[in-house]
Amino acid sequence: MIGFKNKISYVKMSFNKLPSQERMKKNLDGMFWDSGEEFELPNIGDPIKASRIFLSNLTPFTWNSLSTLEDNPATLPQTATILAGQSVGGLSIDDLMQVKHFSDGSKILAKLIRDNNFKLDIDTACMIHSYVGKEEALDWGVLRYSNVTIQGTEYLPPNPEELPALMKSGFAFLGEEVDNPIERAIAVFLFMSRSQFFFDANKRTSTLMMNGILLSNGYYPLTVLKKDAEQFYAKLSRFYESGNATDMFAYFANLAKTTYQGRLK
Repeated sequence: MIGFKNKISYVKMSFNKLPSQERMKKNLDGMFWDSGEEFELPNIGDPIKASRIFLSNLTPFTWNSLSTLEDNPATLPQTATILAGQSVGGLSIDDLMQVKHFSDGSKILAKLIRDNNFKLDIDTACMIHSYVGKEEALDWGVLRYSNVTIQGTEYLPPNPEELPALMKSGFAFLGEEVDNPIERAIAVFLFMSRSQFFFDANKRTSTLMMNGILLSNGYYPLTVLKKDAEQFYAKLSRFYESGNATDMFAYFANLAKTTYQGRLK
């Protein structure tokens, strides 16, 4: 996904001692993990430079994200054309606007990073959702206010009246007690995806929040890859049902290697 030749370092991160699983479950609505994975992510050491790398690779980032998370049929060349502000044939207006809105949300994320304004909080999550969920979710830029289900699983996300306190306490828990920024970023993606804080575009919003943490700590961006879609969803469904995120952390460890190994010099 990335083809840059910058002065970077590979940072191999193993996880520090984690909070107890009981405390995880209490603060993250039943989510827990026990990860011994090591991550090798390139770190450029500067959030502003990291945000530039993110924007320079926005086309493959958008295409991989949407083709995997939303089954958007836009091809990589079509995605590039849409991001260039040009029209394309063969796509529905909904699919085209989904690409545009995700790109808009990604650009807002990069601006937050450049301005040192990215925060792991409700306001930031809702701001990003106001772009990526625009005209697609039942409502956008606000937490959902009715119950939802997740197709293909019997897991029921939290009731809407629980969501503001859950997001606030969950973000505070991850921000204060998970020191490793890579681990924290992945945990935020999983916590938000499972809790379904919004009517739609949850995984898209979660992807950008995850990358907000990575970029603000100087790391290269990370997203699911189209070629891994089947494996990703099989593991994600099991995580939804059980709350056990251990296999998902292993998936993301492999994802980091798949994305960057041998591509940066």
